Amino acid sequence: MKRRILVVDDEKDMLALLRRIITEKTEYDAVLQNNPSKAVEMIEQEPFDLVITDLKMPKMDGIALLE
Repeated sequence: MKRRILVVDDEKDMLALLRRIITEKTEYDAVLQNNPSKAVEMIEQEPFDLVITDLKMPKMDGIALLE
């Protein structure tokens, strides 16, 4: 099973950039989410090897997401 990184950011351009970097430079799959509440649900349903998150997002910041 390929390893996966969850990337959470409210800016879609940043998500696209991070996906490109991760998939071109590593052997990880990048799973993208622009809604922090949905990202929490995703984390609860199945584990990720790493979570990369923006700190400042509407409704929920990155620290609250990780808690």
